[in-house]
Amino acid sequence: MFIIKHYLILLSVILIGLDANSQNTNIPFYSHTYTRNVDYHSFPSMLMLKHRIGNFYKLPKNPVLTPSGNGWDRKDVADPFVLVTADTVYLFYDGSSGGRYGIGYAVRDPEGWLWIKRGEILKDENSNWDSYHRIAPGIVRVGDQWRLYYSGNDSDSEFGYQIGMAVSEGYGKWQVEEKNPIMTIDSTDWDFAGNIYCDNHYFPESGKFRMWYTGFQGPLSGIGLAESEDGYNWQKIGEAPVFNVFPGVIAPEVIYDGERYFMFFAQLALTGEYRTRICRAESNDGIQWQNIEDVLIPTEKWEGSKLMKPNLSFFEQRMHLYYCSQKGSNWHIGEATADAIFEQEGIWRSKEMSERVSQIQIKFEQPEGTSVHANIIEMKSGRKIAIPISDQAHLLRKDVFSMTHSDIDVEGSWQIELELQTKIENRSPVIYQIGFN
Repeated sequence: MFIIKHYLILLSVILIGLDANSQNTNIPFYSHTYTRNVDYHSFPSMLMLKHRIGNFYKLPKNPVLTPSGNGWDRKDVADPFVLVTADTVYLFYDGSSGGRYGIGYAVRDPEGWLWIKRGEILKDENSNWDSYHRIAPGIVRVGDQWRLYYSGNDSDSEFGYQIGMAVSEGYGKWQVEEKNPIMTIDSTDWDFAGNIYCDNHYFPESGKFRMWYTGFQGPLSGIGLAESEDGYNWQKIGEAPVFNVFPGVIAPEVIYDGERYFMFFAQLALTGEYRTRICRAESNDGIQWQNIEDVLIPTEKWEGSKLMKPNLSFFEQRMHLYYCSQKGSNWHIGEATADAIFEQEGIWRSKEMSERVSQIQIKFEQPEGTSVHANIIEMKSGRKIAIPISDQAHLLRKDVFSMTHSDIDVEGSWQIELELQTKIENRSPVIYQIGFN
């Protein structure tokens, strides 16, 4: 009964969100005329105060996702990727029942206590290059399209993986692209033994995609970089890994905050047995990396000796670092969290727009101790029209709301102004979406 009740609540939330977006023109956060102390790069589709991340601590309730009693993931769950939207928090992962691996997902329950599994979405469909394994999912949202990048293999081998993509319009049925794999193995390249664990990002200011990925040179591994104009056709950067530490680094997770790049990754160690830990490095350009430091090491019985596939997300006012670990012959997913230390206030102003506006919709998170102030600025007169942010707001999930303000009277061109403030250093308001019609 508990699961059924929460499923119905979550389903109604998703339907409300889809209906509210149906006729809106959304204003992207990168399309602005002025910003101060705000960050819209670190986590795409989220605008928050600038911050720095504290130390990570593992949750006592780990592991947070385990194999099912039966079904497609009854032996292993691994390679987590969290996608946060205003309506829902998704956890994509790969799993196995003892042979081939496929990709499925779970959703955060509305109370934030557990993950509710939703089933498998990518599995063997008798294709050639990925007929045996489909693993390591990662999502990039481009407009209404969700692009799922993953690694596939046609045999049960550590080598020979290639990178492919599936797409979904606004989340629904996933369609594997016919052009797959989108990045193939070339015997003349440094990564001739396979590519796996890609982390893809779209940089709207330049209109380019970047992909950091693990490449294998026989048993040795390094992290490479590729770029693309469209997310389908990729060009590798350089003739060697952009990041490599002996005896190997794998599974990059890159965060760009608008000024610097931060990479979380798994570092191999040779200490009489195969061991990995999660580390972090920094870069000014995403190519040259330095300041390597440990983030998490295996310490718990369930973790065995390997921590793999880090993934960073922000929701419920915490930084969440998900990872997977193998004890014996089974993989599980764990979690560590950290506080973020935020600036006290920030401002974002949209580009100037000439379209007629009758309604403004904002999806936002406003935890205790924080505030959001929104205005429409009439460009001709400089007049500011306050948008009552909390009026008629309805709850999407904990502390996340959607509000619509109507009967707007503006002459000529206009812009939106948002002021974010906090009185608590480890809390920040979050804007998920601004739309108008």
